[in-house]
Amino acid sequence: MSSKRFIRVKVKYLPQLFQSITNIEEEELVIEEGSTLGDLLREISRIHGSELSKWLFNEKGLNEGILTVVNGQLTWDITRKLRDGDEIVLTIPFNGG
Repeated sequence: MSSKRFIRVKVKYLPQLFQSITNIEEEELVIEEGSTLGDLLREISRIHGSELSKWLFNEKGLNEGILTVVNGQLTWDITRKLRDGDEIVLTIPFNGG
């Protein structure tokens, strides 16, 4: 009989777009050990509803307009395994002017 193990990750929502959907700037989530970035994004979509899901995913997978940063490193690899204490930032590209 195997028991599930869990990890804690912190998710920060930038910019105003994500904060207006989630009504928070950041949160700590407990997820199953071995979860991927994609698993986390699906869980966030489940928690915060279809409006967030529409921004995060398209028919091909992760929306190309979303930037995911894990521990300060930009990544589009939704198969990346997350570890206890990871910090994930969700944002969109900013245009300079």
